[in-house]
Amino acid sequence: MIVTEAIVRASWSPEYQAIREHYADRVAERSGVPLMQRIEEGLIILGELDATDNAMRAFCLHPLFQADEDLIRHGQDFMDRVDADPFVILLVMEYRSRANAWPSDRVQRTEAGLHVDSDGRPSLPSAGPMEAVQHMLIADKVQHRKDFIRHHRGKHARSDEMDLYFDQWLRALGVDQSEYEELCAAIDIAKTRDSRHA
Repeated sequence: MIVTEAIVRASWSPEYQAIREHYADRVAERSGVPLMQRIEEGLIILGELDATDNAMRAFCLHPLFQADEDLIRHGQDFMDRVDADPFVILLVMEYRSRANAWPSDRVQRTEAGLHVDSDGRPSLPSAGPMEAVQHMLIADKVQHRKDFIRHHRGKHARSDEMDLYFDQWLRALGVDQSEYEELCAAIDIAKTRDSRHA
């Protein structure tokens, strides 16, 4: 576990404990990155954004509910087992709605080049009106883009599409290249500091 103020704040919550139990020692299939590392790096970003504790708690939970099959699998059982705050669940559901409205398959390659599919859905991503959800989306997209660049760019079959996907999300979230680099640097600094104290 990386130790930062944001992670320590979140680690006492039932939501953090739930995702830690769920992920255990599992790793991402392609990169081999521990799935819990993604949560902790997202929490570091949320700390840099001065996000609320509720946003951090909801960020911990979002993987359990994002996909439809996960929502069905974890829904009632989770609510029976975990004493999650109802407002945190509201944030998770709003995050789920916003993230799923603009998935990576919205970016397509055709003979004319890359384009954004607009099949009646919004042609650009939207974070919506809730600042906590905006912060969660920034944490998710920055963290995933960082991992994509480190592990998949140039190797992934949809590498160009993924680049455009992340660019569109970060633009919609108001995160320019300078802020993106600062947020990634905060993760690296936290990991370096943590390894020195290990």
